[in-house]
Amino acid sequence: MELSKAGFDQRLVNHMLFLSLVGMSNVGKSFISGRLASDHSLNFARACIDDRIEEKLSPFLEGRGFSGIDGVAAWMGPPYDARYPETQQLYLGFEEASMCEVGYGVGNLVVDTTGSVIYLSQPALGHLREKTLVVYLEATDEIKKGLFERYISNPKPVIWGSSFNLQAGESGIEALKRCYPQLLDYRAAKYRELADVAVPAGALRNATGRQFLSELRSRL
Repeated sequence: MELSKAGFDQRLVNHMLFLSLVGMSNVGKSFISGRLASDHSLNFARACIDDRIEEKLSPFLEGRGFSGIDGVAAWMGPPYDARYPETQQLYLGFEEASMCEVGYGVGNLVVDTTGSVIYLSQPALGHLREKTLVVYLEATDEIKKGLFERYISNPKPVIWGSSFNLQAGESGIEALKRCYPQLLDYRAAKYRELADVAVPAGALRNATGRQFLSELRSRL
């Protein structure tokens, strides 16, 4: 959804502003969406896709003693695990279903997408662009540097698509280190392609909901 500043203002006042936040994990999507939803004067509801996926996965997680986003990561496994192709596809299926269930009615709405939103089907992505102003929270180089360390120390479920390959004589961790920068570059290009507008994530640290909206509006 492309919006002018005037269109943005009108939708916000009429409680019909639908935003979706896209970008890499740990870039601030949940923080910003939470700030918008917690400021009741802005009248934003929040749709957290991670939470919806976890709910759909609960029958698979509970049987193995997993819970939370850490449990989803443990269930999915690393991309060099034999079960990964199956868990990756199951996860994406639940993600697409969760996205399709989001309702766009009366009241401002922010959709907190996952980092893997770019791997959904073209109809699902087309629907997202039709219904929402897609905002790319663009990671700074500093943020990117810390992403791999966070992934290793506190894994989140990551969809790799075709960005991972294991070379002869290479350990799984060695392959992750080699392929992760390629994954980030691929995703960054896809987020830019999907988005209507980009906002540097570095400008949003400790931002209030209103400050985020002001920064977003300035870039339309």
